[in-house]
Amino acid sequence: MENYRPGAFKALGLGYEHMSKLNPKLIYASMSAFGQDGPRGTHTAYDPAIQASSGITAATGTKDSGPIKCGASVIDYATGLTGAFALSAALYQRSRTGEGQYIDSSMLDVALMLQGNRVTDYLRTGKHPQRGDHRPFAANSAYQTKDGIIQLACSNLRQQGRFFESIGMPDRAVRDSYEDSKAQYDTEWKLVAQKMQEKTAGEWEAYLQAHHVPAAQVREMRDALKDPQLQTRRVLHEHDTVAGAEAVNVPLAAFKFAHDGPSIESAPPRVGEHTDEVLAIAGYGAEQINSMRKAGVVA
Repeated sequence: MENYRPGAFKALGLGYEHMSKLNPKLIYASMSAFGQDGPRGTHTAYDPAIQASSGITAATGTKDSGPIKCGASVIDYATGLTGAFALSAALYQRSRTGEGQYIDSSMLDVALMLQGNRVTDYLRTGKHPQRGDHRPFAANSAYQTKDGIIQLACSNLRQQGRFFESIGMPDRAVRDSYEDSKAQYDTEWKLVAQKMQEKTAGEWEAYLQAHHVPAAQVREMRDALKDPQLQTRRVLHEHDTVAGAEAVNVPLAAFKFAHDGPSIESAPPRVGEHTDEVLAIAGYGAEQINSMRKAGVVA
């Protein structure tokens, strides 16, 4: 796997064309901003630039704020996850065919895949996604409560009807169609906004979830990490020490196995921690390694 500028490894004689001659079963993955070819193939970018290029930034924020970057570096992480999926697929393909594979992964492509429904909507209707937390349905919007914000997530008509039943508005629980829900948005939003002022965000979350209505209070990171649900998921892993520092917690994986499963066996290494071992594997002796270290070639 490599994520250098397109053409950099090829110029060094380390591209897929060169390496696959040494091992035809090689699976080689390149991850870049815009892909290995095309008019923007040589352009460089990081997560914020890809969010801007893909339409994510334009659809994030509010009318007052204007376009803003999504808080998390979602494209960086999603590109890694997509790459892992592609590698898994290539490994399975090789087990069936005996042939290697070259994977050309683009951050821009990943950003568009994350917006699959919005891409399809725009190509079908020609309408750009609206910026901010506005949704076409009142039961799928965010509201201020006594102490924070509650996010409702009732997408389908049955959920919307259940929501209005649960908050004491049975006359609004009948949904004739999605178009009907959209047409009632302004009226219903005002009614719901007033109703949400009666409880705290936590109280609404508990109440609505008890009535099988998808809703969640908007949490800060500190509150999200205190959620007792995480204790049952084994999402976090604690390193006792990292490079001499105190204990450090890191996310482990977004899934569990019934047996075995993902694990972290060692802490992230310090810079140069494994220099001797790596160079020894490459065939260098202790004297040569010491010479390189004295010359400042390696850490």
